[in-house]
Amino acid sequence: MKCVKKSGLWKFFCLLSIILSCCGILSGCSGTAGNSEIHEEDDDEAVKYNVDYCGAEDQFEHARDSYKAGAKVTIYYVAVGTDTDYTFYLDDEILNAEYSEEKGYIIKFTMPDHDVTIRVESVNTMTDPAGQTDPAGPADQADELREMLINESGCAENEVICYIRDDIDGDGTDEAFAIIGDEPDEDFNAVYGSAWFVSERECEKLFDSSGIGIRNEIRFMTIGDTNYVIFDDQFISENYSWVYYVSDKQAFEAPFSCMGSVWPDESQPDRFTITDSSYDMCMDSSISAMIGHTWKKYYFFYDKEEDRIHEYAGTSVDAATVEYWCGRDLVSEMVPDGDTIDSVFMRGNGLIVINYEHNDDDGSIYYYHFIYNMEKESFVDDRGLETGEDPLNGIYLSCLIPGLASYPEVPGPGDIVWYGD
Repeated sequence: MKCVKKSGLWKFFCLLSIILSCCGILSGCSGTAGNSEIHEEDDDEAVKYNVDYCGAEDQFEHARDSYKAGAKVTIYYVAVGTDTDYTFYLDDEILNAEYSEEKGYIIKFTMPDHDVTIRVESVNTMTDPAGQTDPAGPADQADELREMLINESGCAENEVICYIRDDIDGDGTDEAFAIIGDEPDEDFNAVYGSAWFVSERECEKLFDSSGIGIRNEIRFMTIGDTNYVIFDDQFISENYSWVYYVSDKQAFEAPFSCMGSVWPDESQPDRFTITDSSYDMCMDSSISAMIGHTWKKYYFFYDKEEDRIHEYAGTSVDAATVEYWCGRDLVSEMVPDGDTIDSVFMRGNGLIVINYEHNDDDGSIYYYHFIYNMEKESFVDDRGLETGEDPLNGIYLSCLIPGLASYPEVPGPGDIVWYGD
């Protein structure tokens, strides 16, 4: 953490630059809904109009049969399938639906003064980054890669549970990824076995399942010009994503692999999140160990100029700088008297974080944090959803992967600028 004084003119241009930069970054952020849904106030005397869901009402959450004209309606489409694109219609008008990992597709509209139809159209894309509809390739092309996989691994044909093949790196030749093992567990849809990579150059086992099994699905994520292949190693209460890319007919593990659960930001190209799982709510003095399970999102983006992935890391700032940016003395307001502030920092995507701890009489230490979203001008929870002003449990790190950290330069009051570590 460093801070230096600059001239007033320099401060003006720097502040203007960071505000414009934050606006550019934040204006594209997903506008996911908070914990409550906005519907019309109940009015028994108001005329209501019916909504026809085309027989699919059970695929939506918070969907009502009717609304009064002018009501602001928010419903969620939760029957989201793998490798499927969706288009939503209000009568014949396409609705601009947003996507949330927690909520599914978020659909908002204003109820007109007549009955309406909500219709869903879907197209299966088959988890193929090149747009090929058959992941096994053209029907007239012998699948030498699958034969190579079976011969090299020594598995039986029916032990190849999940298999995809495509030109992953765009060099004109196909590669394949597979999950080999037992039939998927019915409760968790997980395969106890191993993940494999095959090309005309090599056949390689990537890893063995460590938990209850590998999720019976191979996912794709494109960041910049690179196609990533994702396997999810499942445990009872957490997932770890193994992430690979292909170069010169070889599979390489991504630098953010196995750091948590990786999911692309469906509303923002070249961005993704990693959900970290930690036991960090309390240092229990009776056992001298950390207890309490938490899950927190960390945010990543692709820098086109540098051609690399960065994490939105947090630059340490003081309470005066927090007030300077959001207009509230959040540190003094939110941290209880007698508790200890551990860290205060600001991420490049406009999140202000306050970590503090409470020491109990028995020697135990409880850890809490707040997250303030400057774009939404409200507090958000660990999933990024708007929330109230109650503290969140656990310790929110300034960065999850130090090797990818990108710290913003943050102007503060009195011609001070804060720099990241």
